Amino acid sequence: MIPIPKYSNIHINAFAEKEWKKIIPFLQKQFGLSEEDCKDVFQESFIVLHNNIILGKLNNLTSSLSTYFTGICVNKAREALRKNNKHIRVGDDGSLDFLNKDIKADKIESLLQLEHEEASITSRKETLVRQIVSNLPSPCNELLWGYFRDNLNMKTLAQMFNYSSESSVKVTKHRCQKKFKEHFNALITQLF
Repeated sequence: MIPIPKYSNIHINAFAEKEWKKIIPFLQKQFGLSEEDCKDVFQESFIVLHNNIILGKLNNLTSSLSTYFTGICVNKAREALRKNNKHIRVGDDGSLDFLNKDIKADKIESLLQLEHEEASITSRKETLVRQIVSNLPSPCNELLWGYFRDNLNMKTLAQMFNYSSESSVKVTKHRCQKKFKEHFNALITQLF
């Protein structure tokens, strides 16, 4: 017999209605998802939450139920973005187009820490950046995209990816940048 979880007394419909008003705008703003995609993410997340409650997985929850649910939604939104990234368009100039967002030139230079170069070299670097970052394992790919492409600050990244503090995100981002540079240097050696 499955034990009755401590959240079984929560009126599930009231909780869903309250979270709906918060989560849909949050997902649209933070992930740039369409309203339809946000609704799908919410529904999938709510199913996961419901199943976890039934299975008693929330009995030792250390955060609020709302925070826990937001974390599920963030993970489902990231899954939706990864699914969308499988349909990458290659532009006429040979560059990859991820979610129709451009990486700012100053962010590329910041990431690579390279001096000013000709436009063709910059274009090739951008293509390499997109390729390397998309192939990095999680959480590196999401953190680097969030910081360098989406211009998200450390506080926002900490909230989105459930880090305990901004400092934790900075340390992880720094490690991810080191991984990125290793991959970049290896590719540059092969290509040039």
